[in-house]
Amino acid sequence: MRFIKALLFLILAIVALIIGILFSSRNSAPVPLDVLIYQLPPMSIAIWILISFTLGALMSALVYGFINQQHKRQNRRLLGQVNRMQAARGVAKQP
Repeated sequence: MRFIKALLFLILAIVALIIGILFSSRNSAPVPLDVLIYQLPPMSIAIWILISFTLGALMSALVYGFINQQHKRQNRRLLGQVNRMQAARGVAKQP
């Protein structure tokens, strides 16, 4: 089973690499990016798309991490309330 997983991962990585190479070669025209008041230097369209994809992934990870921390904090607070209520009733403590 481990061999099959490794083989599938290798095949998937090779396919992704081939698609990335084809994407980069087909979108190689240099384009300057105009951001309201500043014009960035010309780079290939593929690079701009990959940069925007990476920035989007990082931003969503940051937002998810923030929301996840809020939920963990709320869960700890609620578990504390449950433990206090159970202690008042004489029931065993939750983990």
